[in-house]
Amino acid sequence: MDAKALAGIADAKLKHTETVDKSAPVIENVEIKKGDRNELLSGIKEGKELKKAETNDRSAPVIPADAKVQENNRGALLADIQAKAK
Repeated sequence: MDAKALAGIADAKLKHTETVDKSAPVIENVEIKKGDRNELLSGIKEGKELKKAETNDRSAPVIPADAKVQENNRGALLADIQAKAK
């Protein structure tokens, strides 16, 4: 923009707009009380006895009982690649 265009911006008049203020509480006649922090902290320090939880851990992979690991032929593969490279 050139200097003339920028100078015209300072003289611009903005239109009046109506705004909707939504900062008020949504529920009428509700007040938020302060909690007793010391009571909360003493409850946390006191602790709570927990019950035993039963879990069904299914995160382990399902591998058939007759599955076998085959021998790695990487050495033979590398030797074959080197032989063909020469």
